[in-house]
Amino acid sequence: MKKPQENAPEKQMRRARISSRLPTSVNGVKGFTRDISRSGLYIVQSSKLEIGSHIDFWINLDTPGGKLKLSCEGNVVRVEEVDGKFGIGVKILSQVIEGNE
Repeated sequence: MKKPQENAPEKQMRRARISSRLPTSVNGVKGFTRDISRSGLYIVQSSKLEIGSHIDFWINLDTPGGKLKLSCEGNVVRVEEVDGKFGIGVKILSQVIEGNE
């Protein structure tokens, strides 16, 4: 008999993704997001990264209050080739919102 999962709704919330195409830069390599969730994101760029790599990256945000930069640290959890580029799944470890100049 299968046990009911106590935290099933919370687990599903972590997996909820929002499709979005936002400009990114990972260790100086420009790309864009495909989707983003509460705990991670998927980036498409021209350079391959290794699973397990620790990366610094930023995302440009265009908000009603002006442009912002989301500076983050993360770990690469997935890498795949997509139409001649690389799709990179990243778990966000920390993030800070800064004014964008």
